[in-house]
Amino acid sequence: MTTGRHEREDNQRQAFALMLNGLGDQAIDTTLFDIAEPPFADGILRTTWEELARGGYVDCVRGGQYRLTARGWLAALEISGDARSEAYQERIGRVLAAMKRYVKGRRESRVVDLKTISSEAGEPEGFIFNIVESRASVIGDARRGATWFGADRGRLIEIPVDFNMEPVDVVAALTVPHLDRIQALEERLQVVEEERARYHCPHCDAELVSASAQDYPEHHAIVTYERFACGLLTADGFEEEPCPYSDAWPRLEEFDFKAEENGRLWVCRPWPKTARARRVHVIRDAVGRTKEEAEENARILYEPKVKGKERRPTELW
Repeated sequence: MTTGRHEREDNQRQAFALMLNGLGDQAIDTTLFDIAEPPFADGILRTTWEELARGGYVDCVRGGQYRLTARGWLAALEISGDARSEAYQERIGRVLAAMKRYVKGRRESRVVDLKTISSEAGEPEGFIFNIVESRASVIGDARRGATWFGADRGRLIEIPVDFNMEPVDVVAALTVPHLDRIQALEERLQVVEEERARYHCPHCDAELVSASAQDYPEHHAIVTYERFACGLLTADGFEEEPCPYSDAWPRLEEFDFKAEENGRLWVCRPWPKTARARRVHVIRDAVGRTKEEAEENARILYEPKVKGKERRPTELW
């Protein structure tokens, strides 16, 4: 049964609410949510987690464990209405005031540890971590906000000398129109990516090199064939000949590798032994200075491929 758009959006809002409630004032990077455990197991759809992950709102840590991203935390605050509440503005106001004191009247930025800001603001470290991590205090006009100092993420905060943010600046960055514009941009990018995917192999991203239509009058059908640079051949979208990076590519044991002497070189053309191997597009004959070298080069050409781990046949010259 297909879930409608409104049902999916409601389920996503529910997921945001449950995560925000479970997070409390803890840091988003160390608070994990197990989708197989209450309160998520009964009410949140698996597709909701997948959609939130694609949108950059959550990260999948391992298996069924997720955590909010900085973007997800901001979205949860906006959706829940907490970002515009008086209580939230008072809390973030205390944090910003504590930061301002370190650069007031100074001519250079200051670096302060997270614990100190937490103590002086009277707010939990996790809450302040989320503010800095999400760069919530950076957005707004030309004003600058606090960021992590160098590689000391979660420990040292750099407060710029021109730091002058107000709670209202942070809230303004969390409006529905702002998030809607981000969503609209992502949707346009998705359309562009889908259009691009039509002209590239879905397994290895090789480019489409030819496309043609074949009329089969006896079947009252016209079939469109598309050939990709990797060797993949599709017929109306169905794979006829596999890509060497796909699971459909045969194992080496499904070929016979026997080289024959040809002048000063040896030539090896693999012979398929299985129906799956017979579907493979002939790449080319492999050559070598010896029988063993030619057969090994053929194995390299016809072995299943893994991105970043490809081997190349021996160069003869």
